[in-house]
Amino acid sequence: MREFLYDYYTFLTKSVEILAFDVSLIVYKKYKNTPVKYFIWFLGWIVFVETIGNYPRHLKDYNLEYLIEGTLIEQNYWWYTISWASVATIFYSWFLSQKYDSNTLKTIIKFCIYGYVLTMLVTAIIDYKLFFENRPTYITVLNVAIIILSTVSYLYNLLNSEKLLNAFKSLYFYVAIILLVWWLITTPLNFFEVYNSDSDWDFVAIKWTIKLIANIFMYLGFAFALIFCKPESE
Repeated sequence: MREFLYDYYTFLTKSVEILAFDVSLIVYKKYKNTPVKYFIWFLGWIVFVETIGNYPRHLKDYNLEYLIEGTLIEQNYWWYTISWASVATIFYSWFLSQKYDSNTLKTIIKFCIYGYVLTMLVTAIIDYKLFFENRPTYITVLNVAIIILSTVSYLYNLLNSEKLLNAFKSLYFYVAIILLVWWLITTPLNFFEVYNSDSDWDFVAIKWTIKLIANIFMYLGFAFALIFCKPESE
């Protein structure tokens, strides 16, 4: 199992990400006049982030790890904290808020985003090295809190509107459900990141297995939703 995950985890994860992005490009014409086009662009951003983020593995495969050994970027925590966790939190919360009928909910999410950005800036000013270590616990908590608030707010708004009957044809509905499940499954792993090392392959194997299943679920879900759903009038 260890060898399989080491050899194929990255390949399988990238494959489903690229598949979702390729599907989004195929159906782009259907959504080009709606905010869903930003979701499609974001899927492209994810492919870019994952390609760059695997630099420690790539360097190690070519015996070039000495180039970053002992530097702040020896681990890729900083890259995923900034380009994935932070950008994804901001984007998804904004994206779902576009379907809120309540201005109060929109305002709450907007202030959450501002608060999150401010927290990141203050952290960078006080101790920027935190971004190059394990993701700070409070950053992870904020990520999860904002995503859960955004998805639950969307679902609450949906339940209290006349759009409920058409929810199963809405891309936003599937995105909200998929994100809620993915974040709840993968977040606990971040709190045990200290065990993510060559000296504890049992944890690494469990972590990679859970994340691989979660990633396949998320990106295949996105691909299905893009194909199945219909553009909504804005």
